[in-house]
Amino acid sequence: MKNRHNLFFFLIILLSICIIAFTELSSLLIENIRIDSIGHLIGFFFLTWILHSAIKLPLLNTTICLIFYAALSEIGQYYLGFRNGEVRDVIADIVGVLLFILLHWITMISRKKSSYESIK
Repeated sequence: MKNRHNLFFFLIILLSICIIAFTELSSLLIENIRIDSIGHLIGFFFLTWILHSAIKLPLLNTTICLIFYAALSEIGQYYLGFRNGEVRDVIADIVGVLLFILLHWITMISRKKSSYESIK
């Protein structure tokens, strides 16, 4: 449990250093983040979680399908007269899927490590 907290704080510190060190990157991130993009990120995070955990689809298949779904849905919106298809939304969708994969991977590693330590 302690290692998970250390890893989380390390990732937060690393992200903060990157944003502070690269002022162009931070201004680009801050200027281009919209509430819609955050919604896409959260939506695809939970969609990946539901498809992988509740429906038990393999993570690789889920990832590939959701990335294609994200791209195709934005292409479809581009051709609608009342919607806009944006690359920013596809990127937010992909980040949401990858964020789930990262958290799932961290959880799996910590579970394996704790089960290994309990055997000792």
